[in-house]
This record gives sequence, structure tokens and C-alpha cells, in this order.
Amino acid sequence: MRFGIVVTDPSDWTARAIASGLERCGAEAVYLNFSELSAPVGAGLRLEADGSDLFGLDGLVVRDLGRSGAVDVAFRFEALCVLQELGLPIVNPPQAISRAANKFATSIALHQSGVPHPRTLVTTSLSAATEFVARHRRAVSKPLFGYKGRGLALLTPEDPSHLREVLAKSGVVYLQEFLESSAPSPRDIRTFVVGGRVAGAIYRVAPPGSWISNLARGGAPVRCPLTPEIEDLALRAAAAVGTVYSGVDLLETSGGLSVLEVNGTPSGWGVFQAWGIDVGEMIASAVLRIAEGSL
Repeated sequence: MRFGIVVTDPSDWTARAIASGLERCGAEAVYLNFSELSAPVGAGLRLEADGSDLFGLDGLVVRDLGRSGAVDVAFRFEALCVLQELGLPIVNPPQAISRAANKFATSIALHQSGVPHPRTLVTTSLSAATEFVARHRRAVSKPLFGYKGRGLALLTPEDPSHLREVLAKSGVVYLQEFLESSAPSPRDIRTFVVGGRVAGAIYRVAPPGSWISNLARGGAPVRCPLTPEIEDLALRAAAAVGTVYSGVDLLETSGGLSVLEVNGTPSGWGVFQAWGIDVGEMIASAVLRIAEGSL
């Protein structure tokens, strides 16, 4: 069997771990960069990436679609949908990738599934955003389509300038109430879910002087023991978004755990650093089971 791994950087640790897992199971893996994606439509239909015929594959694993403008990302996503409609197994499914990438869609999915989640406002209105921050006293602003902790801001009612800037730039603002952590230092919990089970969890500990704990922003991965509450919430959140593999971020509060986000294309490097857990092999196994119709 031959599988494509959609990734911008073929040296990416998670992509390489998935490829190694597939190869250990006797499958072939090929890296595909969707910045080199073509779709000739005429007498027939072809979809090609990096010169490879995507219809000739047995499945695709999406590590990242690449980032440029909204138009070309829409094209790449639509290509995934076409491939899925024509019967190609895709992990994660396009709908789950879209739901996880759009924080508003994630919040709705978590809310409808009864998963504990910070109070959230998504709005195009400056007055509504200002009122939300005033009511909660502190709120976190996040890009609606953000990643790696970029663009996060902690807001207070005293300075509405950030809200004006975000609305002027993107036309919409995503706000969450700032929840006080019950942990001894700023951190969150990243759980890695694969194929309906929690592979492992880490604390992402923020660097000194920061409240942002993302590993890409200087956070440190530290072993986090699994508890029934962590496993239950992580699995419920992943199921709500519809992922086969995902990173589910939790925050410890005095009232229990709350799910902050679900990442539909997460890195497995942190959990490997902390625990030596190879999620790449687990993802490969799940992909093979889906391709064979047993998952």
C-alpha cells in the first residue's frame, strides 16, 4: 500500500514518525507538498502534488496543508474534499481539519457535546467585544485561524486598542474568558488522542514571565500522568471535532478541567520528548486500519 503524507517540511518530526510507522507496517510513504498541487479538469479529472497522482494512493495523512492566502488554502481544502468524495481515506478527514482550524467551529462543537469550555464570544462588533471584556475583566484574544500560540493577547477593559486593531485587520474577533489556573505555575495540558484512545499527556509549562505555554513559544514539555478526568475530556473533545488524531489542550482550574482547543494537525514531538511515546506509529496504525475498513 502507498500513502501520501501532506507536509510542507519533509524533515518535520511528526511527518517522519508517521512515515516510519507506515514503513514498519510494510506500506510505502511519500511526502507531498500541497503548495505544488494541480487539478487538471477536462476530459477527465486528475489531482497531482509534487508530480504524484493522488488517485493512485491508498490514503492521505495530513500533517499540514501549508499556509499562504485564504484563496489557495480554500483550494487545497476543497481538493481534500474531492479526494474524500471519490473514496480516498484521509486522516484527519477534511471536515475535522476545518472544524479544528476554525476556533468558532471548535467552540460550537465542544458546546454542543457538553464538553467544559471557557465562555467564548466571536463577534464582528466592537461594542459587543468591549462589553465581553468588561464583564469578564480579563479575556484572551486569539486569531480565529491561529496556530502555535501566535497572535494571543490578554485583554483588560482599560485598553480597548487591541480589539480595534483586530477588527480593523480581520473583521472578526474571537474572545475567551481568562480562566485562572489552579496549577503552581502557568501551564496547560496537551493530550494526544489517536484512534479513540489517549496516547499520552504532557504539561506545557510557560517560560518565565509568560502566560503562554505553547512549545513553539518557549514552553517546556513535562510528563503529565493520565487521570480518568483527563482521558474522558480529551476523548470527548476529539470525538466532538471528529478527529482520528488530535492534540487536545486542557486547563486546570479550581472547578475542574476545561478544554481550551483541539488541534487537528498536532506535533507529536512534545509527548515523545517527555515520555518517549511514538505517536507516529500509532497514527500509521490507525491510517492502515481505516484504509482496510476496520476502523
